[in-house]
Amino acid sequence: MLRTLSPPRRILMTVDAVGGVWRYALDLARQLVAGGDSVVFAGLGPEPSRQQAEEAQSFAALTWLNTPPDWMTRNEHDLDALQQELRPLIRDYAVDVVHLNAPTQAAGLDVPCPIVAVSHSCVVTWFHAVKGQAADGEWAWQKDRNRRGFDKAGMVVAPSRSHADMIETCYGPITQLSVVGNGAR
Repeated sequence: MLRTLSPPRRILMTVDAVGGVWRYALDLARQLVAGGDSVVFAGLGPEPSRQQAEEAQSFAALTWLNTPPDWMTRNEHDLDALQQELRPLIRDYAVDVVHLNAPTQAAGLDVPCPIVAVSHSCVVTWFHAVKGQAADGEWAWQKDRNRRGFDKAGMVVAPSRSHADMIETCYGPITQLSVVGNGAR
């Protein structure tokens, strides 16, 4: 589907309305739109407030999905429906690039366009840094799903060198990993 790497591109970007990913996604999308691209947000988790939705819809399309973000579930299979929810959006909006704000969202995603997966934070690296151990029990599935997402994405982005180093410590080398500083306001 990718017509060109230059604008105008049609970009699908996942987002959740809780925390810093919302601001990051809106700020990035606003700049992409200013450069000639179009963006459709595919939201996961609790719906945005009216004010949040109005802000997003002032420059992009916004749709909300039933799939929760990975950090809101302890059952990997809760994420399995994401591919079926994204496919019609990718088709209907003739998307050129899929920008996922969690690597777990790329795992198993079969789409006809490039995938960028951003690792803003990570349960596995949190366990490693804070508890000095591997994610266990109800969180253990995160390591496999993130790894599959890293492998599926054509580009993996970390917001800092330290986070990039930590994900490679926990997951091994990720050849398509780049650091792009988080410039959200």
